[in-house]
Amino acid sequence: MKPRRKQPKQTREALLDAAGVEFSGHGYSGAGLGGIVARAELTKGALFHHFPDKRTLAAAWISERLGLGIEQMWVSPLGDAGSIDGFQNVCRSRCKDLHPEDATSALVAIAAEVASRDEVLADALEQVFKTWRSAVVGLLQRGQAAGWIHRSIQPELEAAFLVSALSGFTVSLKTSVGPETRNAFTRALDGYLETLRVQQG
Repeated sequence: MKPRRKQPKQTREALLDAAGVEFSGHGYSGAGLGGIVARAELTKGALFHHFPDKRTLAAAWISERLGLGIEQMWVSPLGDAGSIDGFQNVCRSRCKDLHPEDATSALVAIAAEVASRDEVLADALEQVFKTWRSAVVGLLQRGQAAGWIHRSIQPELEAAFLVSALSGFTVSLKTSVGPETRNAFTRALDGYLETLRVQQG
């Protein structure tokens, strides 16, 4: 273990980095604090200085790291989309790039493992999902105001459906990573998004 000067911010970042690798690779239950501090080349004392227990560490990782990952993968691109075509392009691009180790897959996997049995982690996870859904709602509301999303749809319901569908798709990637599954989902998603478009004429 390398000696370190006291650098609280860097120490905390190193712990979150290490926790991300361990939680993503072994799940919440399978990840041990010993493995996390070893990966970070720190001591348990350093860990407990920043996080009193594994749950607190996991909640911080969910909020800060998975939250940032979803921001980069979904929230920012959806915020830039200004048409159904743009919406489709974002979803198509993300579905093409999704893989079992990315933030979306990690978010869904940890949610499936812990959300029903740990209220603290469930709340942290829900905040990330809520941010993702809100980005979809915002895009749909902008589209309605601009006239390219049908006025009859309910953005909150559509956002809940879309995020659930994309979350489920990440699960399928763990068992079927071939291009057929990915292409079929992308085509179906394109077709669904077309139903939101205001038809001209």
